[in-house]
Formats: sequence, structure tokens, C-alpha cells
Amino acid sequence: MIKYVFKYSFLFVFLFASNTPNSAVVRTEEGFIDYSNRVIVSRGTASISSNEKSRNGIKMIERNLKISKGEAKTKARENMLGLIKIVNFDGRSVGEIMYDDPLTQRRVETLVGSAYQQGEIEYLERKEVAIALAVKMSGLAEILVDAGGHLNESISQPTYLMTRNSTPKSERISGVVIDARNIYHIPAMVPKIYNEEDKLVYGPRHYTRSRSINRGPMGYAHNLDDGNVKRRVGGNPIIIEALASEDNTNLTISNTDSEKIRDAEKRFGLLTNCKVLVLLK
Repeated sequence: MIKYVFKYSFLFVFLFASNTPNSAVVRTEEGFIDYSNRVIVSRGTASISSNEKSRNGIKMIERNLKISKGEAKTKARENMLGLIKIVNFDGRSVGEIMYDDPLTQRRVETLVGSAYQQGEIEYLERKEVAIALAVKMSGLAEILVDAGGHLNESISQPTYLMTRNSTPKSERISGVVIDARNIYHIPAMVPKIYNEEDKLVYGPRHYTRSRSINRGPMGYAHNLDDGNVKRRVGGNPIIIEALASEDNTNLTISNTDSEKIRDAEKRFGLLTNCKVLVLLK
């Protein structure tokens, strides 16, 4: 029963909390999940208590501030755990995975405990203090990404290097952009791409576990002018249109376009290096 609660609250958040139906940034009252920059930021607030009976006002104010900051940080950690639970891993929410595996739950809770402060402490008008904490998705991926099913870390020198070096720079394909602006697609930590025959075009076996953790399989942006586009896929990517996202997480492209991607991978190693980005509305 609890597992289904995680699943439906995960869908509810994506339907109603995002700025747009398929935004790269999911915002809630507790903070936000940024799939584009691969960071989760939570916020906690606490009232600043006062004690007018104290003879030493300055020391008491300092003590009250210290207590309030601690309470705000504790609340931010609680909110961080709530945010992490609704992160879309691969069509499953992290909360579902935690529910199925107590060890994963403990490791995620440890990660939350190590969250770092994001920005300056805020002092609000209503005698409140606010603190923001952040966790990088790479830290979460280190816990969740399985060791198996990925490209072997110790593979021999990639064959595409010879082809890439013999191709003039102006003709090299630098990445793959999947245009999903015309369909409903929920960002995820490890989504996959399939062709019309449900054959895998891009998934864990195309890249190493370390790249999945540190870089993430896919980047996200809302237009080609976004700075994340050039950082992820360079200045000369091929642009492919997504046909569907039947489970709202994994994408489907045409058989013809899947062959284009396979050919580009052989020549330039785009999938191996996770040079894939999805355009969202």
C-alpha cells in the first residue's frame, strides 16, 4: 500500500507542481528538483524566539538565533528527504526503491545528513530564519545505479577515435538532441530511448556506470539557446524528434532516426560519452 502511495504522489507532483507539464525543474513548497543541473534543493524555516526577561540581551539573541538556525536546518533536511522520494529514477520514484530496499533507505538518509548549505541564510520579515540545503544527483546516483548492465569500464581503445580524428571538425557530429517538446515527457535520472519496434537505442549498456553517476545519461533544456545544450552536446548535434513517451519517462523515436544515431555512435562515440540531451517544453 505504501509503495503505491509513493507512486501516485510522484505522479501528482509532476502533474501539478512543475512550472510546465514536462519541466526540467520540479518545484514544490519544500524546494525543487533540477534535472537539468542535476541538483536537489530544499528549504527549511524556523521562528526566531525572543526572551525579553534576559539581563544579557545580546547573548540571548545570539543563543536564540543559533537554536532557530538549527531548527531551520533540521526542517530543510526533512524536506530534502521528501523531495528525494519523489525524484524520478527510471519510471520508479526513489521513494518506491527505498521502500523495497531498507539498505537503500539508510544510505539515502545518510546522504541527506551530508547535504550542504546552498546560498546565504535568510532572515525573513516575520521573525523567521530560512536555510536552503542541496544534494547533487551524482550522490544519489552513486547509491541507486546498479553495478551491472553498463558498458565495461576497462574496454579497449574505442574504435570511433580513428573515424572522428579523420573527419574534418566542421563535419563532426557532436551530440544527439531529442526534441520532445510536442509530447508529454517526465525527466528522469536514467531514462532510455527505444525505436518503433521497442528495441533499445540508448540505455545503460551504452555507457559506463561512472558516466551515469557523474554526468548522467541525458541532459535537459527548453531550447537550443540554453547553455546546457552546448555543454552537453556541443555545437553540431543531430536533432531527432521524439514520437512518443508511452510510460512518460522513456522515449520512442523512429526506426530511421535510430539508425542515424547508431551510425553517429560508430563514427563519433556520442552514446558512449552520454552526449545526449532532451528538449522539453
